[in-house]
Amino acid sequence: MITKHGICQVSIAPVRASASDESEIVTQLLFGDYVEVIESGQPWIKIYFPADDYEGWMDFKQLLYISEEEYLRDTKKTHPVLTVGSLQINGPIGAQHIIFGSNLPNLNESKIKMGGIDYEIDPINNYRASMVETSMLFLNTPYLWGGKGIFGIDCSGLTQIVAKIHGFNLPRDASKQVHTGQSVDFKDVQLGDFMYFINSKNIVHHVGIVTGPNKIIHASGHVRIDKFDEKGIWREDLNKYTHNYHSTKRL
Repeated sequence: MITKHGICQVSIAPVRASASDESEIVTQLLFGDYVEVIESGQPWIKIYFPADDYEGWMDFKQLLYISEEEYLRDTKKTHPVLTVGSLQINGPIGAQHIIFGSNLPNLNESKIKMGGIDYEIDPINNYRASMVETSMLFLNTPYLWGGKGIFGIDCSGLTQIVAKIHGFNLPRDASKQVHTGQSVDFKDVQLGDFMYFINSKNIVHHVGIVTGPNKIIHASGHVRIDKFDEKGIWREDLNKYTHNYHSTKRL
């Protein structure tokens, strides 16, 4: 039964601008993400995703529906986040793999629990990497507008998931992410700082993570490492600046 609240029960689910498979993806849900159902229907439902502050349309079958009581209780908790590449779990729809950055609701030893259902999981060997090391796990991931996973991601999806794995909750878009964290002078930039860039209308539209001296990892065509200076990102293969520098923030 479709209720007013749900949890993503598949590894990754597209959220679209309108109720059509041809509509653009505005963001994605990862396994364990909690949403509110705004409009019910089949096959499309309209949802609100609080973590991204986004509304959109998705296939109703990709959610596990829960009570309002469970939703209110569990969204107040801080759930563990998967920090390894992928993990096999076994639940009501059988065996499936979830990817890092996914929530692990109500994790207890070898089980997670959603909607009163136990999901058996393999032991998790979590590690504590730096944000730079975590971001490198996405290297060469293809660019996907609205994407948030290792098979397709956009620039702010990359920074949002990397930050999430390290305990920071960022907004979905670069234009909002830029208002989080501590401002850093360009001369004081360090590894792991988040660097923002503007378009021709002076609107922040791009973000990446500093990985080394004058090097940045960002999603542009695919997740790649390029050089930067006070002007912006320099693409050696194109022999030009592709993004104009705006500011740097530190979480």
